[in-house]
Amino acid sequence: MEPRLTGIRAVLFDLGDTLFRLHPMDFTAAHEQFARLLSECLDLDDDAASSVTAEVTSGLRETFRALQQSGSTAEPSIAESALPHLSRFGADASWLATALDEAFGEADIARWDYSPGRPMEVRQFIDAGFRVAFVSNTQTPPVLMRRRLAEFGLLELAEAAVFSVEVGERKPGERIYRAALEALDIPPESAVFVGDRVREDVLGPQSLRMRAVLTHEFRQEDPAEAQPAGVIQSLAALWEFL
Repeated sequence: MEPRLTGIRAVLFDLGDTLFRLHPMDFTAAHEQFARLLSECLDLDDDAASSVTAEVTSGLRETFRALQQSGSTAEPSIAESALPHLSRFGADASWLATALDEAFGEADIARWDYSPGRPMEVRQFIDAGFRVAFVSNTQTPPVLMRRRLAEFGLLELAEAAVFSVEVGERKPGERIYRAALEALDIPPESAVFVGDRVREDVLGPQSLRMRAVLTHEFRQEDPAEAQPAGVIQSLAALWEFL
């Protein structure tokens, strides 16, 4: 067994593939929904609506790919990023961008796979005196994230739920971690971060002097030389380090 972590007062959890499994995202329904909106509200024929939808979503992919390749941790919303690609629709561009954002958000939360017993497992940390927060990279609108977390019985357990699209920065950018720590009013040395990704959930937190535990419950990423405080196969195994 690894040495126990000392001085821990809070557990910061990643969400997808940490507290529940994420299935691959199916964009089909979102694309069809947006094309139907263009057809019904802007009087485009079906072929034109489908063509515009494909063009806009392709432009979005290029925008996000360029952002990623630049090494930036900025996290613009889908609505913000879609707006330039919808400028041809003038005054309608803004609400169309919001509608596209919501369609993609619904597709995202639809792929979350509920883990029975997970709320009770998280509550055990709270009952033991630990503060709990959620810290997640996501472009899904926060209102949809919080709705789905509430449906899973998880939202009420977190003192803070911090989403990259709300902060404007993705993990491993420093600001998103600091937002959670400030919400709990604790120093980084008093927190352990639990997540499934080495760069975002181990190296990022460690850069702020947080401890980090890598979970292999749903996906298995090689820690290589990252040296997390531990690698666990289930959330229950986290108790070995606390």
